[in-house]
This record gives sequence, C-alpha cells and structure tokens, in this order.
Amino acid sequence: MQFEREFFYDEVRDGFYIPGMMKRLWGAELTILSEVDRICKKHEIPYYADGGTLLGAVRDGQFIPWDDDIDIMMLREDYNRFVQVVQQELPEEMSFYSFEVCKEYETFASSVGKAIIGFDSALLRKYQEIPYSLGIDIFVLDALSNDPEDEEYRNTIWELFLEILKFLDKDKKRESFNQALKEIENLFDLHFDKGKKLKPQIYRLLYQLFQEFNEAGGDYLANMPYYAFKGTCKFPRSAFKKTRWIPFHGMQLPIPADYDAILRSEYTDYHKKVRSIGEHDYPCLRAKEKELHDISQGKWDLHYHFSDKDLVHYEIQNFRDLAMSMAEAFTVLQKQLFEYYHEGDIHSCLLGLASMQEKAILFGNAIEQKKGKGTESVSILEQYCDALYHAHEALMAIVELNVNEIDEQGRRNEMHFPMDFSSALQKEMQRTLKKPSYYLKKLNTALKKEFKKQVVFLPHSAKHFESLRPLVDALLEAGDTECKIIPIPYYDRYGDGSLKEMHYEGEDFPKEYEITDYRNYNFATELPDCIVINSPYDQFNPVWMVDPHYFSGELKQYTKKLVYIPWFVTDEINPKEKEDGKAFRIMDYYVNLPGLFHSDLSIVQSEGMKKAYLSKITEFAGKDIRKKMSKKISGAGSCLLGEKEGQGVKEVVSCFRRFLFASNKNLVSKA
Repeated sequence: MQFEREFFYDEVRDGFYIPGMMKRLWGAELTILSEVDRICKKHEIPYYADGGTLLGAVRDGQFIPWDDDIDIMMLREDYNRFVQVVQQELPEEMSFYSFEVCKEYETFASSVGKAIIGFDSALLRKYQEIPYSLGIDIFVLDALSNDPEDEEYRNTIWELFLEILKFLDKDKKRESFNQALKEIENLFDLHFDKGKKLKPQIYRLLYQLFQEFNEAGGDYLANMPYYAFKGTCKFPRSAFKKTRWIPFHGMQLPIPADYDAILRSEYTDYHKKVRSIGEHDYPCLRAKEKELHDISQGKWDLHYHFSDKDLVHYEIQNFRDLAMSMAEAFTVLQKQLFEYYHEGDIHSCLLGLASMQEKAILFGNAIEQKKGKGTESVSILEQYCDALYHAHEALMAIVELNVNEIDEQGRRNEMHFPMDFSSALQKEMQRTLKKPSYYLKKLNTALKKEFKKQVVFLPHSAKHFESLRPLVDALLEAGDTECKIIPIPYYDRYGDGSLKEMHYEGEDFPKEYEITDYRNYNFATELPDCIVINSPYDQFNPVWMVDPHYFSGELKQYTKKLVYIPWFVTDEINPKEKEDGKAFRIMDYYVNLPGLFHSDLSIVQSEGMKKAYLSKITEFAGKDIRKKMSKKISGAGSCLLGEKEGQGVKEVVSCFRRFLFASNKNLVSKA
C-alpha cells in the first residue's frame, strides 16, 4: 500500500496525541490487511471489520486515534475455508497463527502477521518502515443455541473455566482452581497432561466448546470469548446476510450491512467516544520497542535518557549585552571624570578623556561592523567623541595657562584646580565636561532602539507555525523586540533511523512575514536573546527529525534563553482518571524528550496539563527532577486556543514577555 508522507507524521485528532510511530504501525497493519483482503477476494471468503476497526470505519472512515490494532471477524464456516488456503497464499515473510496450525496456541484470536524482526530494507519499505513483528487479529463467530437451556448449561461450564483462567498464570493456585480443574476433567472425561503446559490445553478445550452448537445453525452468533466471559458481542445472524463496503484509509473495507446491531452489542452507545475501551497494554508499541531493543542487545534505542546536565544552561553575553554594558561603563567613567576634576586631579582627567575617546571610537567601529554604516548610535558616538575632545582641549588650555603664568618677581604661580578658577571659568568647564553626558543619554536610547532583544522562532512546518504566530504578531506590534522567523529543514527517516530526503517549507509560510533563510543566519555570531522551538524531539522521533544543528542541546549554547511552545494542544489529561489512561501513557511520546528538559521555559496549554506533565516527569526522572521542572514549566496556555479565557493568546504573550525581559538569574552561571 502507498501512503502520502504526511500520513505518518505525529498529529492530534479528537484531542488525542498520535505518535508518528503509531501511524507507521497503522500503515503496516493496513499492508497486512490488504494481503488478507486479496486472499479473501480470490477465494470468495467473506470477512468483516470488527471491534475498534469497525467502529473507526463507521464513525470516521479511519482509525480511532487511541486504537493500535486491526481486528476483523469471520463466520466459522468462512473461517474454516480461510484456514485451508491462507498459508499457501501468504508472502513468505508472513505467517498465520491459530489453533489449527499451532499446537501450543494460547490466545483465542487467530492472526496473520509478519514475524520477522529487524532492518531488512525490502521489508522496511513494504511494511512502512516498521522493524517489529506485527499482525492483525481474526475473531471467529460461532453459533449460539436457540434453546435457552443449552446456553444456560454452557454458562455453568464457563464459570468453571473462568475460575481456572483467573489463576492460570499465577504461581500460587487457590484450592478453588484445583477443584474447578477436577470438575472440568470429570465433565469432559479427560485428564490434563501434567507434563505439558496447562494453558494451551485449557484454551484448546475452550476453543472446541465455543463450536458446540454450530451445526444447529442458531439465530445468533457470538465472538465467544467476549460473550462467555463479558456477556458482550452477541449478534443476530441476519446482520451478516449482506455486506457493505466503506472507505478506510485508501481501501474499501467490508462491514456487516446491519453494522448498527454489531456495534450496539459491542459498545452500546457507539457514537459516544470512549477512550478507556480496549486497553490491552496500550500502546503495543512499547512492548515491540522493548523486544527489538533486547534482540539488538541495546543497540536499538529510540528513547531519550535524562541527564542532570540537560537542565544546565550556562549564561552567555551577546553583542546587545556588550553594547549596553559599554554604554553603562561610559556613564560610570563620566562620573569618575567629575570626581577627578573636583579633586583637582587634572592629569587623571586628561588621561580619562583620552581613554574614553579611544573606547568610543572602537565601540563605533564595532557597531558599524554589526549594523553597517549610518546608524544613529554611531552618529551620536561621533558627537560624543567631539565633546570629549573639546573637554580635553579646554583642560589642556588651562594647564598651559598655569604653566606659563609668572608673577612680578619672576616666580611661577601655582593654581589650585578648580577652586582658583574664576566663577565664569568654573561654569564654562562644568558645561564642557557635562556635555558628553548629554550624548550618553542619547546613546543609551539609540542603542535600545537599534539593539532590541532578538527573538528567533524556529518552526519546521508551515502548518505548525500557527502555534507561534499570535505570539510573533504580539511581539511585532509591541515593537520592542526584533523577531526573526527562520523555518528549519527536517528529514524523514527510514525504519533503521537513517535519514531520507530533506524538506524545507520556508516558501509555504504566510507571505506577510519576513522569512530569514536558515543558511544566512549565524547563531554563533548573533547569539540571540531567545530562541523559541515548537518541536521537542531532537533525534528521538523515529519518523522524522529536524536537522541536527537545531537540536535543543545545540541551540541552548547560542542563546540566553531557550523556550519550548508545543505545536499542538490535546484534551485535558488527568492521570488519575481511567478515561485518560491511554492519553497519559501516550504522553511518553511528547514529554520524555530533550526539548522539554533543555528549555529554560516550556509553556503548556493549562495548569491542569502542567500537572499532567509533572506526573509524567515523576515517572520518567523522579521526584527531585519534577521539583526542578515545576519551575521551568508554565501552564499559561496555548496560542492555538485563541482568546480562551485564562489560557489563550493573551496569557501566553504575557508569560513569554515576563520571561524574556526578566534577568537570567534562573540560569546556571559558569564558575
């Protein structure tokens, strides 16, 4: 099967985060389904979507966001025909698993899948870059008896088996387990082989019991494991008299004509979206990742591993800092100059004026190198230098006058500075020495105008720029920062982690914004005051990644402050609520990542979600790190929430500006 590349990227649908690797798993499962579909069409064997697959197909024409597998169902007579042909029809890398072909089978659903694990390039291409074993489940529908007494009797047997199944996998068995086992042996006139695994023997016996009334052709069918032990999945046989075909991710999927009866039996009100259904160790990706990790002896590791050093951000100084420091230093020197003057230390005054003039010239040259010619600040520095020169010349004239003045007896008169100056001369000298201060005030204003705090936004996707756009608009409107939007390149990845083609979406961004080409921006030279990212993954998203130059750990070396603002919002997640169990587990894929821990500030969509983030961080890195991260995460809101009261654009802008214009005391200074 072929998919558009966008199909495999992380997304949020129905308020639920879907990792890109889950999308790849869906694609691989659809590839397997297409093989089953081919076989069934060739041999005219009916099959139908089942479970979450049926629900997603009917409701949305696609996977349910919180589902991770494909389920289909067959009537027993159709399934038996399928068993006869499937192994001969499957491609060599695929296998069929069932009671019919596996002696020690231990699950009630049959399956078709790829058992090969690893990085064979041909298999990776065919199965959407998934290196794991995977398959789709086939549930078989067996008949219920039309005689209520038959089913009542069978229910008593289910209860015995249920007691056995409760403790089958536990080391310590209760007496009720042994008693139920004996009753089963007496009832069926058999003895379990104690020299072999008990579980396959129990499951095979149940499998036979499921089929007990098939020949009678009852009016109702059931997915027996669910019917026997949960009381669900009882369907009218008439629901399967006709087949409908509906779109499902680029293929036509068969469903029962009376799908409403099927779904009501399985889910009751199936129009209500419930995330807690079908937990089965969701997401199955985790088990598959561990399996490959173990087989590769740890060489294959998709997961970020936290280190304390990831929280450290050494303070840096950029040109703006140096410029403002230089302006402040000139003010200090000016005050010192007046102290020398009032103390009569004209020599130090002259040296100070010369030194200040020299520094001002060097400072002006540096500004011209940075900003080019014609800046207001350089013009003011030139005027400042003139004022310093005139002050120096005025003092020199007085010194020379003092040296040359001799009384009537031929003795040199010693003048005490400035007390021996005439009142008019004192006023003139003070005006001359104060004049540079006037230009320093103007210089400070010009520098703030020319060297605004620089904020660099690094989105990789034009679509995901929407999470940053209102913040950019607010900063541009305020006019007190310099905003640069620099779309960065990203790469798709093969299943072995190597890079595929590069993508750059700079041309796709809204035309009303000035876009800076990433090739023309030197982070080491610019050292921006703040870098804003909206992708936290670095190299730990197996489906795609930004260019390594833009990994969060690299970026924070070149900025005073690194801020992470997620490209998405989800529904609110309460880790203590069962309904949010899947959503909380999937947070592994967007919380346990370097971008969050490297950033000095992360702005998430609400205070409630901040608590969910911190709960996930506690699982991942421990309570001590949670405490530190609680100071680095804000629940101010998201620009994607618009003007939502208390967590929209206004709150995000306010939070960001407070952080941007605050001192860097929260950063670790290099000793």
